Amino acid sequence: MQKLRGERCADRRQSRQQWGDGYALEHDGRCALTGALSILELSTFAALLLASPPKPERADDRIVGVRFANTVPLREQGHLRESLAAMLPETCEPPPCMEDCGEDAPTLGVEIAGDSRDYVLQWNAWDPRLDSPLRLESSCELCSLIELEDQLATDLDALCTRLDALDMAPGRVHVSSEPSGARLRIDGDTRGRTPWIGELPAGDHMLEVNTRGRASQARTVWVVGGVEEHEHFELLATRRRPEWPGWLSMGLGVAMSLAGSTLIALHDKDWSGRCSGADVDANGSCRFVYATRPLGIGLTAAGAGAMATGIGLMVWAQHDSADRASLGLSWKGRF
Repeated sequence: MQKLRGERCADRRQSRQQWGDGYALEHDGRCALTGALSILELSTFAALLLASPPKPERADDRIVGVRFANTVPLREQGHLRESLAAMLPETCEPPPCMEDCGEDAPTLGVEIAGDSRDYVLQWNAWDPRLDSPLRLESSCELCSLIELEDQLATDLDALCTRLDALDMAPGRVHVSSEPSGARLRIDGDTRGRTPWIGELPAGDHMLEVNTRGRASQARTVWVVGGVEEHEHFELLATRRRPEWPGWLSMGLGVAMSLAGSTLIALHDKDWSGRCSGADVDANGSCRFVYATRPLGIGLTAAGAGAMATGIGLMVWAQHDSADRASLGLSWKGRF
C-alpha cells in the first residue's frame, strides 16, 4: 500500500505535463495528505507496541521429565531414560511426577547436555510447599555412561533428601472454637484453651475440644510440614444434668444411718414405762426390753447405700456431659 502511494505521488510531474498545473497542484495536495496519514499510521503502530504490556512469563519455570541436548547421542538418551525411571521409585518415596503431572503434583525434571564424554546436568524439583523450585547443577567430565548414571543417582538422592525434609518440618496449627476458651487436648496431652496456635510434627494428630455445658468434639487432622492448618470447632450446647436427685439421696442416707445407729444403741435397753412391779425380776432385769438391733443394722446399711448413691449422682451431675457425649470423629488433611 505504501509503495503504491509512493508510485502515484512520484508520477505527479507526468500529470502536470498531461493535465496542466491545476490538476498537478491538486495532486500534490493529495500526495502530501497521503504522506501525513502514512506517518500517522506508523506513529500509532509504534505507540501501540510500546504501550502493550509484555507477555507475562509462566508463574513457574518448572522442568518436568528428562530433556536432552541435540549433542547427546540417541542410544545414550534411551539408556539414561530407563536408568532414571528405575532409580526414581527406589530413591524418592513417594516419587515425584515426571510426566502427565497435575497442577499441584510434585514434579521432577532434568536437562542433560554435552557429548559422549562431558555432560552437564541441570535438575529442577518442585513441590506445592515450596515458593520456588529446587535447582541443582552438576557436571561429569571425561566420564563413561556408567559414571554418568552414578552422577544421576547422586543428584537424585540429594534432591529427594531435600524434599523429604519438607515432611519432617513441623506444621503450624491454629485451633479455634465457638465458644472460645474451651479446653484443648492434642494426642491426649492438655495444650491449654482455645484459641491456640502452635507447631506440630508432620503427620496425623488427634484434637479434642470440650467445655462445660457443651458437647465435646474430637477430630483427627493431618499436619503437613511447612503448611499452616486452621481447625475450628462449633461446640453445641447440651442439657445440664440435675443435681437434686443426688442431694435427696444423700439426705435420706444420712437420716437412715442416724436412725439405724439409734436403734442399734437402744437394743436390750429397758422399755421405760413398762418396767415396774411384777415386770422386774429379783435381779432387777425388766421383762420388757428393746429388740431393735436387726432393724438398726438394716437402716444403717440402707443409709450407707443411699449416701453412696447420692455421692454418685452428684459426681454424675457435676461431670460435664460434654466429656462423655462426642459428636464423632472426622478426618481432615491436605494432600
